[in-house]
Amino acid sequence: MSAPRRLLLALSLLGLATVAVAQDLPANMPKRKPGLWEMQTSGMGGHAQVMKLCLDADTDQAMYKMGSQMSGQMCSKFNVNVQGATVVSDAVCKLNTPNGAVNMTSHSETRFEGDTAYRTEGHMKYEPAVMGQSEMAMSSAGHWVGECPAGQKPGDMVMPNGSTMNIKDMQHH
Repeated sequence: MSAPRRLLLALSLLGLATVAVAQDLPANMPKRKPGLWEMQTSGMGGHAQVMKLCLDADTDQAMYKMGSQMSGQMCSKFNVNVQGATVVSDAVCKLNTPNGAVNMTSHSETRFEGDTAYRTEGHMKYEPAVMGQSEMAMSSAGHWVGECPAGQKPGDMVMPNGSTMNIKDMQHH
């Protein structure tokens, strides 16, 4: 994947991850079952990106906390509304990119199927355009696979290229 496509993917994943960047999460936020999750994100006219995440309740909280800190620094507006099994989020954020500041407006809807699956549909607008893209629609789906494999600890995420990073470790950088 080219560097411009990686940047677009990163910006889009940020837009889709808005469920995890709320400053004050509603108490009725749906919970995800602990274990190994497979998440697939598609959009940008490219191939779907597949990641795997070993998740536990503490990791979910750590992700929300990290996201909350990020949104407080970057987003002037952030609304999360839980409507039954659907989480609707809207955000207006200023992103610092290698080519300067970009204003991103995003809207996403995540529908949970119990605690073992979810699907997100999102739409982002960028001003100025990023890599020639001023708008982007993306979708993401996640499902519980089973127990985390031996040797994986909560927070370990296996990226599309096979490398592993731990989300919890990112908090300390």
